[in-house]
Parts: sequence; C-alpha cells; structure tokens
Amino acid sequence: GAVAFTDDGRGIQGAGMMRRCMDYGKMFNKTFLSHCQDEDLVGDGQVNEGVVSTRLGLLGWPAEGEELQIARDIALARLTGAKLHIQHISTARGLELVRAAKAEGLPVTCEVTPHHLFLTEDALDGTYDTRLKMNPPLRTAADSEALIQGVIDGTVDAIATDHAPHAEWEKAREFELAPFGTTGIECALGLVLTNLVKTEKIDLGRMVELMAVKPREILGLEPVKVEVGSIADLTVIDPEATWTVGAEGYESKAVNCAFEGAELTGCASYVFVAGVRKLADGVVC
Repeated sequence: GAVAFTDDGRGIQGAGMMRRCMDYGKMFNKTFLSHCQDEDLVGDGQVNEGVVSTRLGLLGWPAEGEELQIARDIALARLTGAKLHIQHISTARGLELVRAAKAEGLPVTCEVTPHHLFLTEDALDGTYDTRLKMNPPLRTAADSEALIQGVIDGTVDAIATDHAPHAEWEKAREFELAPFGTTGIECALGLVLTNLVKTEKIDLGRMVELMAVKPREILGLEPVKVEVGSIADLTVIDPEATWTVGAEGYESKAVNCAFEGAELTGCASYVFVAGVRKLADGVVC
C-alpha cells in the first residue's frame, strides 16, 4: 500500500544499501524520495557554512554535504533505473545536478520549500532565532535566486513545505540544542502567491502544477479532476485576501514559523478533503 519510499530526516549513508532499496522498489514502480545529507561531511553542522556561520560562531554545514549525496543518488538512479525524487533541495549546484540528470533523460525530479526560496542565511542574526534553524539550512542569496529560477524554468517539479512542528519549549533552547525545522503548511500558499504569482514570475497555472498536480504525479497518485463522480479534493483560493502570518495565531499547536510577521496576499478560503468540507470562508470546520 505504500505509494513511495523515503529516508526523510536522514539520508541513507551507504551507497550499497541505497542501491539495494532502489533495485527492489523498482519492481513495484515506486519513487524514492531522498533527503540528501552526507553525515560524515555535515557532522554537527547547524547553519550554512560561510560568512554567517563564522560571524555567529555556529558549526557550519557545507553545501557539498547535500550536493555529494544528490550526485550519488542520481548515479544510482542511472544504475538501477529507479525513479528518484530529491527532497527540499537548497543549493544552486544541487539544482544544476538535477537539471543535468533531466537533460540526460533520467527519471529524476526535485522539490523546493518556501523557506529556501524566500529566506536566506542573512536572516540569521545575533538573536539566534531557532525558527530559522532547519534541515537543510538556509543557504545564500545566490542559492535562493537559483532555486527561484529553477521554479520558473521548470527544473523544479514541486513546492513542498517540509512542515516540521515543534513544542515551544523545544525551540526555546540554545540554538545548537534546538531541533531543526519550521512550520509551513499555513503560509505556503500565501508565500507563493505573494512572491511568485503577484510578481509575475509564474502564473496561477504553474503554481497549481507545482503545489497540487505534480506532487500527486511524482507519488503515482490519481490526478484530481473537477467532474461528476470524482472525489472532491479541492482548495478554493482567494487571491486578493491580505493577512499577516501569525497575527491571529495558528491552527497548528506549534508556533515555530520562520515567516511570522510576513504580510501576504492570497489564502485558501474553502477546502474539501475526500469530499468533506474542512475549511469554509477561511475558517476550519
């Protein structure tokens, strides 16, 4: 019954183990979702290795720690023929590896998160805000710009939140002790509408493809259709509604949102899940 397989949270460190998984999974035509992280290179890294990690005195997490495993898993996809999906890609070079794999005709896709698109390591300052501690870490402005370009040109297949809720006391610890992750489900749509659609970098059709159509395709799920007899899994959008992230609290019990205070345009007004109304006029039913 599994629709896909993932190592999310920790990348599989052994190339032989990953190859065996892909060999077996290919028999069932399943996609492998890979969280790319070479733990031997990343070590106890906290933030992107560079100017900001040096300034704040935090252990650095080199981009190469992600890119090495992206390259490895693409090579294994070539070897096995298995479908590979790179999760929450965060670096320009990593995206270039995916672009080259697609050009080669390999069955490789990738996703980005709103926080890697719209935040950079420059958001980190002397307040050591743990809401900005995520895995993989926020990268440079050049990386962010490259990811946005990948969304525009079609290299990026999906936008996913990598939603990671934590209790307030967990995130209230020292930066190096706090868990990785930020919440993202409640603001993802508004962030994409505000930063990509309203700025005319992409249109609404491309947004729907990135956030609704392509994710289902990658997982091998039936596409959602607006027609008689189809189960309603639908989101109705108000593209002009303005709101401030966190101003009225959160539906989640977690409040570790990296975008708190951001002023956005656009939100969901009605949501139907499996034919059941879950959101009406912006209020959870």
